[in-house]
Amino acid sequence: MVRKRTKKILLALFLGMTTYVSFQLVYVWKYRFTSLASGEEVDRQMEKIDLRRLTTTPTTSTGSLTTTYTSPQIKHRTFLTTRRSCMQHYDLLMIISSAPGNFQRRNLIRKTWAFERAFRPRWTTVFLVGQTRDEAVSVTLLKEDKAHKDLVRASYYEHYWNQTRKIQMGFEWAVTYCNFSFLLKLDDDVFVHIPRVLSFLSAPNTPKKKLYAGNHYTNNVPFRGGKWKVTYEEYDKTRYPDFCPGFGYILSHDVVSTFVETFSSFPFFRLDDVYVGMLADRNGISVTNNNGFELGHPRGFVCVPTNYTLVRHDVGEECQMKMFKTLMFPD
Repeated sequence: MVRKRTKKILLALFLGMTTYVSFQLVYVWKYRFTSLASGEEVDRQMEKIDLRRLTTTPTTSTGSLTTTYTSPQIKHRTFLTTRRSCMQHYDLLMIISSAPGNFQRRNLIRKTWAFERAFRPRWTTVFLVGQTRDEAVSVTLLKEDKAHKDLVRASYYEHYWNQTRKIQMGFEWAVTYCNFSFLLKLDDDVFVHIPRVLSFLSAPNTPKKKLYAGNHYTNNVPFRGGKWKVTYEEYDKTRYPDFCPGFGYILSHDVVSTFVETFSSFPFFRLDDVYVGMLADRNGISVTNNNGFELGHPRGFVCVPTNYTLVRHDVGEECQMKMFKTLMFPD
């Protein structure tokens, strides 16, 4: 009797261990590329697994993501998973475009205005980062992601003219993995007054759908020479559609989803902020001007938020700290 019971226990343990090992092997095979430092290796792994063949289903008990195979929906490849859970509902999702080596800027943002104090905050923040050929930076990025769990990595190499691809990647990641009402796209050299942003979004006169808000640029003429030269082959019209500069703008969830659906049928344009304006124009979405998106430094600027500041562009480290202290401890 004892022998039979012992055999049953050993058999159960054997089956349990076999199941566990099999699961681990599948898990490692599907997700192993998330721990690679080499950009070339990432590209090779991306040929096997990409977002064009995947959607995600939230698992509410653990906050994790379950991948399921469906018909092709998304064109541009990103990492399948990040360490940041985005399953709870957020009023505001902030996606911040950042170069791989900008460690100090990201850390300063985490310590100041993007610090999530509440147990279930109304907002969350992720950084959009491309690949780098600098192995030392790659290794440090992996350590950073493990520590902070807030990087969304792309499958392409970081370059100024890849900013549009980074926007595509960020929008696709947001609608695939996150539950949010509004998206605030930012650069990593800005200061954000989050209480005012949330107040603006919750105001009765702020549209909850078809919202594209920021510093409204209108009737801008393409540069035909210099750093931002645009050839007639790239864009043959005399003026750009209305758009918001890329340092900061807000989109409602439905607008982000509409843009993602448009990517595959709309021509690529390398000026990312103009590209977003083109997507808006294509889909009949108007720009809402908001003077709280402040570009440049007016005369007499002393690193203090104005009465209207939502997002202030071109803020250095010392200025960032000073503006944050003013926000936390107003006179």
